[in-house]
Amino acid sequence: MPVFVATKTGKRTYREAREEIRRSLDRLGVDKVDSIQLHNLVDVIEWDTALSSGGALEAAIEAREEGLVRFIGVTGHGLSVPEMHRRSLERFPFDSVLCPYNWVQAQDERYADRFEALAAVCAERQVALQTIKSLARRRWDGRAHTAATWYEPLRDPADIDLAVHWVLGRPEAFLLTTGDVEILPLLLDAAERFERRPSDEEMAGLAARQEAAPLFV
Repeated sequence: MPVFVATKTGKRTYREAREEIRRSLDRLGVDKVDSIQLHNLVDVIEWDTALSSGGALEAAIEAREEGLVRFIGVTGHGLSVPEMHRRSLERFPFDSVLCPYNWVQAQDERYADRFEALAAVCAERQVALQTIKSLARRRWDGRAHTAATWYEPLRDPADIDLAVHWVLGRPEAFLLTTGDVEILPLLLDAAERFERRPSDEEMAGLAARQEAAPLFV
């Protein structure tokens, strides 16, 4: 089975990112990876540092030139991330972007508009549109954590089916897996059985019975 190996760096300067990229290779026990991503590049000051001369992007480009990595991407969280990714794509031709995408978050018009604008740019430039948080139910908000993720995930198999199928119903979007290994098999099983995108009525029903709320407001 083909394996796609990716890693990331949260460092913003060339020197720190270069060191972290090579440390990742050592920890993974590999000579090269398929993708390196500049992680959570949302803060405008950090964004400018990472993408300017002497920034982390230079370390990623160097790693690609040396054959240590094939692709370079950028990730982010929050309401502003789709717009920041569009800015990033104006600065450099990244191979991929990564941001949250689920039905509840998409009901926020501010986020939805920004996501659609980013999706259009990705389609035009053939940039991989990676999505995360497909199974997000809501923040913990003081409740005891019962999962490995920083947010409370969906657990019911039928609801996971709906959430996964809604994301997969967007052909140009890649669905990334959940960070909770106990829930991961349910996500993979749902993806294997995808046939159609659930309706807004079905998704609204899911959100109501699970008391779902956007992670980012």
